[in-house]
Amino acid sequence: MTADRIPKALLPVGGVPIIFRQMRVLRREGITRVTVLGGHRGERLAPALEGEAAALGLALRIIVEPIPLGTAGCLVAIDPGEEETLIVYGDMLFDIALDPLREFHRRQQAVLTIVAHPNDHPRTSDLIVEDDDLVRAILPHPRADRVDYRNLVPGGVYLASPKFFAHLNPNTTLDMVHELLPTLLAAGARIAAYNTPEYLRDVGSPSRHDIAERDLFADRVETANKHHLRPALFFDCDGVLNEEPGPTGAVTPDDVKVIPGSGAALRRARERGRLAVAITNRPQIAKGFVTFEGLAHILGRLEAELAAKGGVLDRIYVCPHHPDRGFAGEIAALKVKCECRKPGTLLLQRAVSELPIDKRRSILIGDSLRDIGAARNFGIWAYGVRTGAGCRDKERYLQENGTPPAPDLIFENVAEAVDFDLEYREFAAPVVASVQQLLNGKGSAVLVGVCGRSRAGKTVAAHAIVRALSEDGTPSLHVRLDDWIVPELERGLNSPAKSRHRIDAMPGVIEALRTGRKVQAPGYDAATRGPGQPVIYDPAGYSVIVVDGNLAGHRSIRPMLDLSIFVDAPDALLQARFAAFYRWKGLKENELELLWRDRMADEWPIIDAQRNSADLVMTVRAGAS
Repeated sequence: MTADRIPKALLPVGGVPIIFRQMRVLRREGITRVTVLGGHRGERLAPALEGEAAALGLALRIIVEPIPLGTAGCLVAIDPGEEETLIVYGDMLFDIALDPLREFHRRQQAVLTIVAHPNDHPRTSDLIVEDDDLVRAILPHPRADRVDYRNLVPGGVYLASPKFFAHLNPNTTLDMVHELLPTLLAAGARIAAYNTPEYLRDVGSPSRHDIAERDLFADRVETANKHHLRPALFFDCDGVLNEEPGPTGAVTPDDVKVIPGSGAALRRARERGRLAVAITNRPQIAKGFVTFEGLAHILGRLEAELAAKGGVLDRIYVCPHHPDRGFAGEIAALKVKCECRKPGTLLLQRAVSELPIDKRRSILIGDSLRDIGAARNFGIWAYGVRTGAGCRDKERYLQENGTPPAPDLIFENVAEAVDFDLEYREFAAPVVASVQQLLNGKGSAVLVGVCGRSRAGKTVAAHAIVRALSEDGTPSLHVRLDDWIVPELERGLNSPAKSRHRIDAMPGVIEALRTGRKVQAPGYDAATRGPGQPVIYDPAGYSVIVVDGNLAGHRSIRPMLDLSIFVDAPDALLQARFAAFYRWKGLKENELELLWRDRMADEWPIIDAQRNSADLVMTVRAGAS
């Protein structure tokens, strides 16, 4: 890549020599003195670097090795002084905050702190085995075994205490990862692993160089610095990222079968600047089914399989507890009722305290109501998926935790949920702009109706509008007219759409909301098509009320709405969603076809009539229901 004309530290990345980018970050983070250890073509460093160093106000020293001594052997040339020394490999594109690193290093009282991170190729990387942030082993690549370990990789950046340099011998060739670190660990040296989600990527191959340049141009490098808060996507594992392993859960790595599309979804989330964090209950440890070491290999398999499709989890937080006793081989100390087991929020709290998370714009994606409950208790958006338990565990939740929560949306799978999170603001933007205009000249709440055919994506659209407005500081309430649907067993024979949706009651409901009064819906359980929990909607304190339902733009209530939205979708997409939804409800194929034809004849004419009086039409191409 350098054509052997320049030292690799001068290789341009995005048109700027990589060492210039490093020096600029270091100076911004408070570094004032830099020593450059050069090797091949090192004589060309001084003419290139002196002007940049002077412009940045950096005191610069350049040392060129006459004989290459390796990534650790070369360090003997450094005068460490009395403070810590930051060691940076010359082919690393990075942007990290140094104050938190220094504080961590001193708190750990470490001889050396390795700046580490999960990457998108753990099976071809050197790996770190750590416990409570202290390194227990270094596993250089290539490895003889075929075991998957946790995805934690040395990032080519180290913080060294002055006493670290006493372990170096002059004129001795020494590699940092393959030789020095294992030797220090064997001697009992205290080495810490600083796991960071910040940007660290070596550019030592054409493919990684290309990725680094794309990341620079997409502004993914500096914005990953801990100085910047980012939205997080919290994930459950079993049933969301990987297939539900069965009643005992995953107890061996071979139990991990990644759900198609989950790795690519994580990759898309990372490319858009999201943090990806797994929050997982692992009662198998308390029950004695698996050890902590065994769990590390199980999670390592998950991370490696996700990474094979470019997916990276920035962190995995585990609850090892279980409240019930009576399992052979159980660990008594872990058989406790804790605050970290979902729907408890302790692991979510820990994630926000350790990672640069913008909680206000974060979500949780899960397949069980324990996941949804954790999100609700923590105050973030809660999205369900129909894989795994499919959010159909109401009875179990009721027995263990009380009234079951409802997801904000339910998606077919994690890929759909992630894609919605990445696109919701763009999707909602035209409606949000119209709402903001109405708010400017209105003293009371703006009332928005979102209508359309079954499975067109009305609830998706309504939630996207509410979420975007709420996150921008406009309090918004989402009212679901599906909570008024008549349960199946209470309907008359061939019950028409108007009757099923209680259209006669809707003017009173809308009038109450419009005038700031509470309304109570009888409740409807979409999974069973039976009665649900009653729902109270209180419009007090909200600037915008978004009402969604098949007939949320019906002529009987249209004059009460400030804005009417019709949501449209292609017939083929509607039918595919309709079939998936009612399969989830348990209908057979012949029942699906009959119901589809019935809805076309009964619902579509009255629903489509609302389009003529709508202010805006939103077209949905993909998403949830």
